[in-house]
Amino acid sequence: MAAYRAILGHVDDILPGTHFESRRAVKAAKLTKETEAGISWGLDREGRRVADAIVLSNGYADDVDKWWEIVYTGAGGQGANSKKQIEDQNWENRGNAALRMSRIQKRHIRVIRGHQGERDYSPVAGYRYDGLYEVLEDWDEIGKAGFRICRFRLRRLDDRAQELTSVERQVRDVLEQPQLGEQEEEVEAPARRRTTTVARIVRDTAVSRRVKRLHNFTCQICALAVSVGPDGKSYAEGAHIQALGGPDGGPDVDGNVLCLCPNCHVRLDRGALYLTDDLNVVERYSTELGANPVTLRTVGQHRVQQRFVRAHRRFWGVVEE
Repeated sequence: MAAYRAILGHVDDILPGTHFESRRAVKAAKLTKETEAGISWGLDREGRRVADAIVLSNGYADDVDKWWEIVYTGAGGQGANSKKQIEDQNWENRGNAALRMSRIQKRHIRVIRGHQGERDYSPVAGYRYDGLYEVLEDWDEIGKAGFRICRFRLRRLDDRAQELTSVERQVRDVLEQPQLGEQEEEVEAPARRRTTTVARIVRDTAVSRRVKRLHNFTCQICALAVSVGPDGKSYAEGAHIQALGGPDGGPDVDGNVLCLCPNCHVRLDRGALYLTDDLNVVERYSTELGANPVTLRTVGQHRVQQRFVRAHRRFWGVVEE
């Protein structure tokens, strides 16, 4: 059997945020060669064994997932019929050695998150491709179960620094053009940022498209479906609760995205609307939503995360009684 050739970087036109129903579907898309193991590895052009992807799905108790940074536990040492650590890991394990070589060779790693992973950043069901990460360092230590484990620290590439294939670059260029509802707006930010005037550009990421489909393109706040044609199609926007942008910003994950009409999107972005922890929608400057409290419309497959709701309130200086 011919040796597996590692597929480095993005694969075909699969954008970060793309959702898959199963591990087999992830493998069929060539994002990983494994259906069970967490580390996918193969040979590079020089014949070195390198890793090209990892899957985060609650495989090891010592894993730490903070979206922008991951502390990942290597392979080996678990019981055959459980995920409990029963012996030491080592660097002779092919997966661990390959991931270490990817650090040495500065190869970027695809990260796929499964529904069993860290709650804030994992999909409710299935698996999601979350883009490219770099391996910053590796070491070994004694883990929570008392056995030696191999550890890796990975950091996500900045959204605009992700290495895009030619197809993805074309898609990105189209999506970053101003969409419906473009307008000039003045955004006040914390003291370390300056006040500026920017064009509001709606970026229709793979995550945003999925959330909008789950809500049938109907606003989660005002229940408006904006008709845009005779064929019955509706327009909605994917609104990030905690704004994207660097390690201090929010992630592009389902739990940080709402399906909103353009009006509600602008008002959320400007802090005129905010959400309570129990997902009630609060008006700050008017009574446009009426005298009765409005509860955010939800569906089972879309889990809005409390941490992003709280980050939005902190950003806009909301002080609740």
